[in-house]
Amino acid sequence: MHHTDIDGVPVLTAPGGDRTTAALVFGVGLRDETFAAIEVTHLVEHLAMSALPKSHLRCNAVTDVDTTTFFATGRPAAVGAFLEGVCRALADLPTDRIDVEIGVLEAENCSTADSTLGALWAARFGLAGPGLVVADGPGREFLTEDVVRAHARRWFVRGNAALWCRGPLPEGLRLPLPDGPPPGRTTPQPRPQTGPVWTVVPGAGVGLLLGATGPWDPALRLGVEVLLDRLRDTARHTRGISYSVDSVGLDLHAGHREVAVVVDARQGQEAAVADLVWQQLVALGDAGPTPGELAHAVAGFEEELDADEQAVVEAELADAAYCTVAGLPFRPVHDVVRAWRATTPADVAAALRRARTTAVLAVPEGVRYPGPGAPVEHRALCTLESVVPDGETFRPPLLTRLLRPVDRRTLVVGDTVLAHQDADGDVHRVPWELLECAVPTEDGRGVLVVGRNLCTVRVHEAVFGRRAVAVVRARVPADRWVHRPVARTEDLVAAS
Repeated sequence: MHHTDIDGVPVLTAPGGDRTTAALVFGVGLRDETFAAIEVTHLVEHLAMSALPKSHLRCNAVTDVDTTTFFATGRPAAVGAFLEGVCRALADLPTDRIDVEIGVLEAENCSTADSTLGALWAARFGLAGPGLVVADGPGREFLTEDVVRAHARRWFVRGNAALWCRGPLPEGLRLPLPDGPPPGRTTPQPRPQTGPVWTVVPGAGVGLLLGATGPWDPALRLGVEVLLDRLRDTARHTRGISYSVDSVGLDLHAGHREVAVVVDARQGQEAAVADLVWQQLVALGDAGPTPGELAHAVAGFEEELDADEQAVVEAELADAAYCTVAGLPFRPVHDVVRAWRATTPADVAAALRRARTTAVLAVPEGVRYPGPGAPVEHRALCTLESVVPDGETFRPPLLTRLLRPVDRRTLVVGDTVLAHQDADGDVHRVPWELLECAVPTEDGRGVLVVGRNLCTVRVHEAVFGRRAVAVVRARVPADRWVHRPVARTEDLVAAS
């Protein structure tokens, strides 16, 4: 791997054939957005791609939780033109196409609100960082030109980019990105947790999230590989209650890694799958894997490296570019293999026991599941309590409460918290210090208060009266309001 620099952008290259495969990577993804501007990164990506001329070049772009990447394969000159075109488009986005590209996003159906993986991250971090993946946001109409351009100016800059290239580096390549330093990511704080918990989440699958802090530990990753293998053997091949077993790792920074295991389940078998996941995690932590299981996992890794040398080179280049923009140490793949070979069953057992105290086990909504039992505690996805706090209290009119049991609810506006008790007695609390934003309702007669703890409270005149809405509005700081965009003249004409 060779390191160079073009226009202030780090470039990592490796030799290849006559054709060039290259990718421009930015250290920005879904975790870097806000609730008010969810999917703005994806929209920037679409706008930049829409500005490129029509061609037969094999090219595309992708936005994930951590990065946004533009990539192409073809003749070196064509790939170079693609990369330069992307940079110029990012410097001056065609924002006149926002409505069109929002329509494309909707057609792509890219919402991840029902993702088990997103729900696991939300269970750990609330509505911040990767936890934002669980939410839809207030609506794409809030992605205005000002919002989009501000996001691009902050994140899509040369100080937050890296390029990797296999094959000939395009001659005379320029990367005319806007100037700008690395924006600096905010690391979300995990929800306090003293031991393993289980929770109910939107989605269709069963999930397990394990956290690790401190230096990189190959034993945890290897232990998860053995866990995946055991789950395939038991849930799929032996019992036929699952098909897909997968894992995803996420580095929040050099000293904090999260590893998620996601397992689908045959309808009606979700509880059985959840029990299997937890039982196998405990068994591996208590007794460790067998030497044969470790050898099988290492052999599988080695076989992947031998199967497609070109793919391995590109994967290593991509990982190096990701580490560059994320500020992470890069580990060559053969160093990882050597570390796996040196890992013992006792190392794996110890790593899984440490991670078990951070575990979040997730089961889908609607599943009758009592939980794994002690010491795994049940915890609601949001901040759910049974005690109504002190504060000014509002209720629907007495007649409404008598005729409609669903409206037997209470709103409390306190000095430190906003709370809503529903008809079942559950209390959702949004501490003012955890206020993410407040969004006016479409009719202007109410407000949706969104907390970073995943609780939301809807306050409307028709339910709690005008005074309740006024009191809540007075509590929300000016910088927490998300105002609805003013309708454009052409929209008003079309509507009329």
